[in-house]
Amino acid sequence: MHPVRQKILEILKRQGHATVGELAEHLEMAPVSVRHHLDLLIGDNLVWTPRTRRTPGAGRPQRVYALTEEAHQYFPNNYQQLAEESLRILKELLTPEQMDEVMTTLAQRTAAQAPSGLTALPPCRRIEAAVGFLSSLGYMAEYEVSEGTALLHTCNCPYAQLASPHGELCLMDLHLIRLLTGLDPQRVAHITDGDVRCSYRMTLADAGQPQSPALALDLPIKSVTNA
Repeated sequence: MHPVRQKILEILKRQGHATVGELAEHLEMAPVSVRHHLDLLIGDNLVWTPRTRRTPGAGRPQRVYALTEEAHQYFPNNYQQLAEESLRILKELLTPEQMDEVMTTLAQRTAAQAPSGLTALPPCRRIEAAVGFLSSLGYMAEYEVSEGTALLHTCNCPYAQLASPHGELCLMDLHLIRLLTGLDPQRVAHITDGDVRCSYRMTLADAGQPQSPALALDLPIKSVTNA
């Protein structure tokens, strides 16, 4: 990011909000130049104008600029370190069985956020909806169906840096896919083993024959590839 725009973000982070004049004073720049950088930041959805501020006398109200939620990613955070330390402490305090219960509970709470009516769908349509939901969580999921077998792929691991030292998270994924699809997933490829993606094979026979898509509920689907 341009140094001036980074500095504007830092000023707004410290102060909460500022006008063009206040930013220009901090930056020792002409207001017109500050407006140019603000316009670019607004275009990137990093800055917005939540309100205006009246000026003394008959002057026009001044726009007050503040950071958007998206802008906070440009500042340091310790989420990764906190998550890793939390998992390490949990594994020290809990038995393997208790840790499995924690991962199962996490999967259940995540699955509870899926579109209602998921369990009423026929198998193939349910897998499609599950793939859309997983993609909305950052998994970049895809699926393919052939001769009574479904392959569900997750091309991205949302917590890849944690999954390698903490395989329990991969167990959570298995629980989550089982809950979403209603099938028994068997992992046949694993990102932590050096594969390009994680892949799960599921047999459709036990779930019954797929019904017509016309019987399915209208669920939002995102980032779905049906090979």
